Amino acid sequence: ADGTYFYAAQPDGSLQTVGMLFSPAYPGFLRGVTSSGPGEFVVTTSGGQVSRYRPGASECEVLADGFDQLYGVAITPGGVAFAELGTGRVLSLRGGSVELLATDLREPVGVTTGSDGACLVAEAGAGRVVKVNGSRVDTLVADLQRPQGISVHDGVLYIVDAGAKQLIAFDLDTGVRQTIASGLPVGPPPGVEPKPLKGMPPFSGPQGPFAGVTAAADGTLYVSADGEGSVLALRPRGDGRR
Repeated sequence: ADGTYFYAAQPDGSLQTVGMLFSPAYPGFLRGVTSSGPGEFVVTTSGGQVSRYRPGASECEVLADGFDQLYGVAITPGGVAFAELGTGRVLSLRGGSVELLATDLREPVGVTTGSDGACLVAEAGAGRVVKVNGSRVDTLVADLQRPQGISVHDGVLYIVDAGAKQLIAFDLDTGVRQTIASGLPVGPPPGVEPKPLKGMPPFSGPQGPFAGVTAAADGTLYVSADGEGSVLALRPRGDGRR
């Protein structure tokens, strides 16, 4: 997802446009995206909507609306979780009803689901990743600069720290943490204070920076490098390392 465009990346690195702002049933300026089935995605938009999008069929269904600066979205057992940066909340959508999972967070951005089904949240303004346990919010990974995108694969939590320009791996079973990539083109250049765009209603709402990460079935990690407008692939070696 690239705001006004939705692409499919081909094996040779070329891009196929599968949707854009003026395509039939395009959801709007995209922020977060997660696969919810073959050819189907749940997306968040800068206009404050959570939608189910089927680009191949030119279909879009608004699941919930009226939110303030949505970012990450993740499929959870029985529903969808999403981060609302403008209010510092993380919410869940189940059976058409919106439930509050956590509040008073400092700039929640990335959302994913842990191995146990719990909701994990990258709290960019607090420099940590938290685990939502019912009414409790527990720190899972601390001492980060500005975590944004997060993803879990094979029991490992991957974190894009846009402030440190690093990709971090955190083993959810052992608690071992390691930096697997550094010097990434994410976040603003050193010494530059980002100034999020205010948006252009009704086309889009506020547009802040967001570097995401996701994992493919073969363990390849894909990082959206917002600092240069690219997608990076980190592939596992034969020994499982990158």
